[in-house]
Amino acid sequence: MTGKQGLQVRASRWALVALFLLAFIPRAIYPVSRPLQWYFRSAQFFQAILQGDWAGTLFSEHPGVTVMWLSGAALWGWYGLQSLLGLHPPAPLETEGYAFAGRVAVGILPLALLVALGIVWGWYLLRRLFDRRVAWVAALLWALDPFYLANSKLLHLDALLSMLMILSALWILIYLREHRLRQLVTSAILAGLALLTKTSALFLVPFLALCLLTDLLRHPLSAIRNFLSWLLITAAICFALWPSLWVQPAASLDLVIRQGVLLHAGSPRDQPLLYRGALAVQNPGPRFYLDVLLFRTTFLTLPFALLGLVSAWTRRRVGAGLSRPYLLLAGFALFYFAQMSLGGWKDGRYMLPVLLALDVLAAAGLLWWAGRVHRLTRLSAPLLAGLLLMVQAAIVLSHHPYYGTHYNALLGGPQAALRVFPPADFGEGLDLAGQYVDSQPGAENLSVGAQFLANEMLAQHVRAPVYDIAQIGEEADYLIFGVQYTMRGPIYPRWGALWEQTYKFRQPEFVASFAGIPYAWVHQPGAEPVIPHHLDVRLGCRGAATAPLRLAGYRLAQDEVAPGDTLLLTLYWQAEEPVGARLPRPWAAPPRSYTVFVHLQGPDGNLVAQQDNPPVRGTRPTGGWETGAVIEDPYELALPPDAPVGDYQLGAGMYDPTTLERLPAFAPDGGRLPEDRVALATVQVRPPIPWWRWALSAAWLAIIAAGAMWPRARRRE
Repeated sequence: MTGKQGLQVRASRWALVALFLLAFIPRAIYPVSRPLQWYFRSAQFFQAILQGDWAGTLFSEHPGVTVMWLSGAALWGWYGLQSLLGLHPPAPLETEGYAFAGRVAVGILPLALLVALGIVWGWYLLRRLFDRRVAWVAALLWALDPFYLANSKLLHLDALLSMLMILSALWILIYLREHRLRQLVTSAILAGLALLTKTSALFLVPFLALCLLTDLLRHPLSAIRNFLSWLLITAAICFALWPSLWVQPAASLDLVIRQGVLLHAGSPRDQPLLYRGALAVQNPGPRFYLDVLLFRTTFLTLPFALLGLVSAWTRRRVGAGLSRPYLLLAGFALFYFAQMSLGGWKDGRYMLPVLLALDVLAAAGLLWWAGRVHRLTRLSAPLLAGLLLMVQAAIVLSHHPYYGTHYNALLGGPQAALRVFPPADFGEGLDLAGQYVDSQPGAENLSVGAQFLANEMLAQHVRAPVYDIAQIGEEADYLIFGVQYTMRGPIYPRWGALWEQTYKFRQPEFVASFAGIPYAWVHQPGAEPVIPHHLDVRLGCRGAATAPLRLAGYRLAQDEVAPGDTLLLTLYWQAEEPVGARLPRPWAAPPRSYTVFVHLQGPDGNLVAQQDNPPVRGTRPTGGWETGAVIEDPYELALPPDAPVGDYQLGAGMYDPTTLERLPAFAPDGGRLPEDRVALATVQVRPPIPWWRWALSAAWLAIIAAGAMWPRARRRE
């Protein structure tokens, strides 16, 4: 080996170390884990292993064995190490009274480590299949894929499953080229681990059959023998690593097949799915997964994956040996997409294997495109690809540690995705809400109410007990609402009846937001109402100083909305004295109930939206107000879908429903307000996605298209 070659080898090794660190560190630092079922299952699984209770290792139809081995060993190993050091730690299953997010992070650590090592191993396989440049770009795209990153920070199955599946598929493709038995054996071992992780890895069986079609035509006996050997090794791995199969194979397989395969394939989710404004327990169809791929890819991976597929297809006759792996990977993505679309139980994370395959196609497409425009840009293809990868890295890593808040900027980013899916798939913001509550004095003695599954995230970050709102209601010291569940609230009261009636109109004590979108709200039920915007407007008589009604202020949930959105407004009223006691006619005693009007006027002054009713939806008539009491009065104004862009004026007041005459309204200086109408705020109506974002997306796609067509146009000249 020459000195130059030795330098290249050392540089390559250090580059692989850097790749590993890039893949591992974002996944290992501050995991954001909402689901807890696999934390407890992992701890119980390994406890059963330690006790020799083989039947006790059956927990789930998925079956999740690989994750339970790894996370369970890490949890009990960490507990044992701390115990040896005399720190007297709580056991993994002891969670009451502890903010145990640190222990959950320990359980995630081996999963993040294996995913990072898998990315490095994938680089090695991609280099053998394609070339060094494709291997580097694809591995970096895996490391920087935001949706894969977000799932890799969970103590869950899908991130590890996806890596095991793609590695097994790559070994199959290498076998097709080199035909060495150990390559098929390695693929089978990885497939066995994937199948132990989740039953959806059964997809690898028909994928292998598809890949062996060529061998079947040339050497049928050899192809059949290899196929059966692969199946046998896969089954042996499953049997060897799942002790439940040793003692109760029938019960284990029945659970996996009956619930893991048949139930998930035929039945929709048992929880309502909010998709494109519709909330229902039903199959949303294959369009759901298409939207997942559109919004969960990036400005690089979406267009260049399509370009990589096109380039591979156009080159299939020129270099069939080079294009076949790309086409088979595209088939992997397409058929897995079809398999998961057939099932009734859908979730965005089920598309992770497809995204990893698309990243490889995107690497090929990016390098192909960069090679075609390098004369125009004066940049080599690897350098141009590297610069674009740096842009993606800057965008993705800026979301740390909440990578699930990233949505494809080409389609409008989070604001556009909000109209398709509810955000916070990974419980983002709930951790911050829990940490806020846990920072309060005497936090360990408090009680917290949350919306169903939100309590899984909160329990990791608060020492206080966390209850379902359906159980504790407003008896809790704090109520925490998550956007994932409040958006499902209107027809599913368990996830936010209190929110719909009260708290979405009330000023929160703490709010966690990302990209301008609120993800979690903290409320203290017994606290005095907070009035964000103070007023001192008197209504009801011809002298401001003696008016019995006072508009103390208001809360406007948002001052910028899009056409078709709903504006949330809360008015805060006070009775200075019994209503009607000193009102001259036509507002004289006896006390009567007045009607509140809230008007939204467009840029041309015309009325666009309004709501008229007695205060608090008619439940707190003014005639029954107690002197000095603050009345929280909520309103929802729905803007028309065709509302023009511009500045709108929001106003309010009161009138006598019998005469339709408005009560006189007086400013703090005593002057009577025009039209007896209180001007509250200017509301900006803007498109949900700014025009300049669409312009940037169009410009970027035009650049890609021009670069792809430019050499052909040059030849015609």
